[in-house]
Amino acid sequence: MPMSDSEKKGCIDLLEVLSDCDLYSLADTVTNKKIPVGGNRREALKTIVTFSTSAQELLSRQKINKDVLFKYLVKYNVTPSVNTKKPELIDEVLLLWMKQSQKRSQVKVYTPQASPSSSRLSSRDLASGSHTFNAVKLESHTVVNHSPTINFTINNQYNTVNVNPVAGGASHEQDLHKLGLTFIKWFYDSLNSHNPSRGVTPKDFGPQHFYGDAKLMVLLPGPPETRENCTGQQAVSEKFLHFVSRENLLFNPNCDHGGVMVKDDPHGLVVVMVCGTIHKDNQCLGVFDQMFGLIKDPQFHNNYKIKISKMKLTATAVSNLPRLTDKSQAEISDLAAV
Repeated sequence: MPMSDSEKKGCIDLLEVLSDCDLYSLADTVTNKKIPVGGNRREALKTIVTFSTSAQELLSRQKINKDVLFKYLVKYNVTPSVNTKKPELIDEVLLLWMKQSQKRSQVKVYTPQASPSSSRLSSRDLASGSHTFNAVKLESHTVVNHSPTINFTINNQYNTVNVNPVAGGASHEQDLHKLGLTFIKWFYDSLNSHNPSRGVTPKDFGPQHFYGDAKLMVLLPGPPETRENCTGQQAVSEKFLHFVSRENLLFNPNCDHGGVMVKDDPHGLVVVMVCGTIHKDNQCLGVFDQMFGLIKDPQFHNNYKIKISKMKLTATAVSNLPRLTDKSQAEISDLAAV
């Protein structure tokens, strides 16, 4: 996946610790010696970031060894074990950059206006990526179709819908992925604002964002495994709010590095899947996986509403950045099935 702006800044910050010899050698490696940097560190940094296919690919380079990654994490008060392997250190660095980016985004939060139209999920604004959803101005992203062969199945009261990638070319996939990212960032930013520990004005989040017959399944892996089902826009909305306002949880979605999948079908259903970490009182409690089924509501100018959702909450020690792309096809299909 192409680097986000936050990853570019992070890579440049990390590369600054390399000696001139290692930095220029890395620039030659990345460009196959086709772009001379002329002994200029600034030019070398720019060239390395520009010609690297992704942040993970760059951090995997031999010149960026375990010692460089370890010292960089310690610089930002992240203290991994001295026995941590390089792939895990890379994940820690990527997670650090994601958190830094989210903290910078929170500075742009503003108090929503009391306007009914401002709370609706506009399909037009989602597709264009211009709507801030009373939250933050989003950076543009380029979509990568992580798992084009996976079929999602969702059983609802009407029928069974097989959600597959729709033939429409790269432009359709980019718009679809942008739609999913915009929705995810709006949803969790609005939901987390109701956590009293954040000390911010709660944003618009309620039953108006769900269909009247909306469904939510909450899964807590065991033993024993616990499943809780909620039906109706009021019950589903209150369940989500209970997590943040009563249990003081904060949800940190992974909006990069394979943490998001978005698919649609010809019948109008858009399936958004995301994973991330769960936090409380400055502690990471575990990870979550969530699926949303979105459908346009013709009664509200084809704005999107949530029809169905499934949330899996797992209490566990978190050592790596959670990714949907690390899961098996069976795990993805299980998350999508309701």
